[in-house]
Amino acid sequence: MTLRAFLFNRGLVASDLKRFWWVSAAYGLCLLLILPFHHVIQGVQADDLWVKQALQRSLDIFSGQSGMQAILICTVPVVLAVLLFRYLHDSRAVAVTHSLPLNRNTLFCSHAAAGLVLILLPVLITGFVLMILNATTELKELYSLLDILRWAGLTALFAALMFSITVFVGMFTGNTFAHVAFTYILQLLPTGLVILLDGNLRNLVYGYAGTGLPGEFRYNFPLVMLAGYHGNDFFTAGTAIAYLAAAVLFLAVAGYVYRLRPSEAAGEVVAFSVIRPVFKYGVTFCTMLLAGLYFASVYGDNYPLIVFGYVFGSLLGYLTAEILLRKSWQVWSAYKGFVAYAVVISVLLVGIATDVTGYVHRVPDPEKVTKAYFGPNLNEWIQLEKRKNSQLLGIKYEGVNFFQDKENIRNIVLLHRQLLASPDSKEGTTLYIAYTLENGEYLIRRYYVDEQRYASILKPIYESLEYKRTRFPVVTQNPDNIKLVEIKDIRTSKGPVILTQKPEIKEFVALLKQDVLNATFGDLVSESEDNVYIKIVDIKGNSVEYALREGYRSVTAWLKNKGYYEDIVLFPEEVDRVILERTLFPEESKSDEPNRRAKRVEVTDRKLIEELLTINGPQTFASPERIIRATFYGRTNGRAFQFERVIDRDWPVSKSLGECLKQLD
Repeated sequence: MTLRAFLFNRGLVASDLKRFWWVSAAYGLCLLLILPFHHVIQGVQADDLWVKQALQRSLDIFSGQSGMQAILICTVPVVLAVLLFRYLHDSRAVAVTHSLPLNRNTLFCSHAAAGLVLILLPVLITGFVLMILNATTELKELYSLLDILRWAGLTALFAALMFSITVFVGMFTGNTFAHVAFTYILQLLPTGLVILLDGNLRNLVYGYAGTGLPGEFRYNFPLVMLAGYHGNDFFTAGTAIAYLAAAVLFLAVAGYVYRLRPSEAAGEVVAFSVIRPVFKYGVTFCTMLLAGLYFASVYGDNYPLIVFGYVFGSLLGYLTAEILLRKSWQVWSAYKGFVAYAVVISVLLVGIATDVTGYVHRVPDPEKVTKAYFGPNLNEWIQLEKRKNSQLLGIKYEGVNFFQDKENIRNIVLLHRQLLASPDSKEGTTLYIAYTLENGEYLIRRYYVDEQRYASILKPIYESLEYKRTRFPVVTQNPDNIKLVEIKDIRTSKGPVILTQKPEIKEFVALLKQDVLNATFGDLVSESEDNVYIKIVDIKGNSVEYALREGYRSVTAWLKNKGYYEDIVLFPEEVDRVILERTLFPEESKSDEPNRRAKRVEVTDRKLIEELLTINGPQTFASPERIIRATFYGRTNGRAFQFERVIDRDWPVSKSLGECLKQLD
């Protein structure tokens, strides 16, 4: 007997093709309508640039233009695999099928072969039709034969992989709904589990700064890659080979498991008894994490309530899993398993709370730190330090928030120690500290940093040349490489002032560098509202924006001397009136004015207008009832303007403005 005869049965393959041809036909019809038919209809408008680009993107399954194709790839192979092996979900169908004079190898391989033919044939036919159109119509000007082959190859690869994953999952369950659900859960679980763990550890472990899944890893799953439209960034020739190998491996393992699968597993959510504990405690663990994360997001860092969420979620997950496995509501007798799980989790939570591993209080020796990152965006550190990849992040200047000066590193370590002394503080900005150690290892933490509270430590860091070079690229930028400088006040209808002459650019940039280098800690952390911005565009088209702060006296004086200042900045006399508005909540509304939702006051006094323009205070979260919206109306250069800013009732104000604000109560 030949290998082909041993593995495949022609009659069984033909039977599958005859029974499920309609799935393949429906898939093929959809592809023909989405691609060739659509291309022919839209081809007459190919002169339209947008239409041309849309047609080109339709052959890229990773683009947003191919959303329907992605849906088909993620559903049709799943439906077909479930239909082909649905007999495993019915005890009588299993008995009849396994009574045939065919071994299980032949049964599995025949069904799998029929499924691959049914799923790949529509792709090949559609690709052939596209080739004909490409050769005989003007569509060849929009895309090439190579584009068609790439589309056909990727579509076939993703469809085959989805089919093989579904077949693999089907060997471990005897329930149709579970078969479909487990297929998608298998692909979403790695990313979802990391997100759940990351979110919970941030609530439980002070300073935890999980980097999550690497960008490439999360997109290695076909469902996530297609849904996220990031394939062009991460899909390479190596990924294609890995996908092909994975498809073969899934089918090979599925075939082996099929030989071991007990016939009586039909109808069971989990086919193998050895996997049932994995399913049961897996569901329990994931539900526990989800509930804990929910309670933390709703009630904040209330540890008792988070623990209650863990208890509630784990109990719900455990009982649900037991009901599914037993197919009965009588599951209370299984309490011993939950008690054992609760004991293990309790020990784990106690260990986290007492920091048995020393994670929370681990601070490096500054002499063993070669580089330190201190900034708000951990992705900068991941791309530049861990992956050494500045192109993917699109960073235009080196040294973003990195410190190598030993004095700065010592101050960052000192700040780290001070933050550990007050672990309950949630005030300030979220900042990351990432150390690169001499041995090549990394230590990463995430904290809330109140700049005013830790001013004595942050002052030498912020005023250092190294910090200013990282925060203000203009300090190291060559003026000869600057194309233009644009200065604009975002509040007014005045146009921007644009400097294009080299002498003016050099003068302005030199003064800006001087002001930045002279800026004090107070200037850099000032809570004043920024309204005037300087945009510097280099000869490559890259741009960086800087706020024109009150402390930049040299730049301000230069603008005034040149006569530009008046053409840019808003002056109080240019504002005609200000409307102050405070939203009233239901408990504040009077019973005789049920439809009233806001109180308004109009201000025309010049002194009050000037104060409303300049008033500032702590930029902290304000409760909605304390917020006042100030809308300014005026006219400059013959054109009307309007802008809005938010005022906190707790900010210090003059007596006159205070009396005005009381009218909003």
